[in-house]
Amino acid sequence: MHDHGGVAQTLFVAANLTIAAGYGAIPFLVLPYIRLTKVALLFGAGFFSLCGTTHVGMAFGGHLDATWFWTVEHILQAVCTWGFIITFHVLLRRAHALRRQSRGPT
Repeated sequence: MHDHGGVAQTLFVAANLTIAAGYGAIPFLVLPYIRLTKVALLFGAGFFSLCGTTHVGMAFGGHLDATWFWTVEHILQAVCTWGFIITFHVLLRRAHALRRQSRGPT
């Protein structure tokens, strides 16, 4: 990796690990609330898991261009990844609770 005083490198690694964690969380925090076939669920979980794996690789040297542009881009991606996961998870939990309420006690 290019040496950019260490700051860009550190932010690049942190952003990629944050993105990877977000991708890893989606199968557990989002997909269970969506009606999917088992095949779609398997492909969805695989897709998000493999995207996360890519970012882990990038964090540890799989991406040789940790310039400020890519560092800022990855920080924005990390913020958007978790912003989406958190807000969508809250929305899905509310919808799930409303659906259970409308069915009445079981």
